[in-house]
Amino acid sequence: MSEINNNQELKTTRRNKLHRKLDAAGWGLFFIWIGIAVLADVGWGVALIGVGAIILGGLAAREYLTGSTCYRTTKANY
Repeated sequence: MSEINNNQELKTTRRNKLHRKLDAAGWGLFFIWIGIAVLADVGWGVALIGVGAIILGGLAAREYLTGSTCYRTTKANY
């Protein structure tokens, strides 16, 4: 029974690491996009569409890579 718990713990740890990496990549892309949008003066509409695309891309990557459909936003729930 402890072997199953250890395997599940290892799986959870790997998933948490991947979630943190995906979150970091999403925030990085967000700030890069905001910088580009401000410097290029593209307007609010295009900037918000870009932010929406980043959010949807992050959710799609999380779904594809981890197979989890649970989109929690706080670290306490991970």
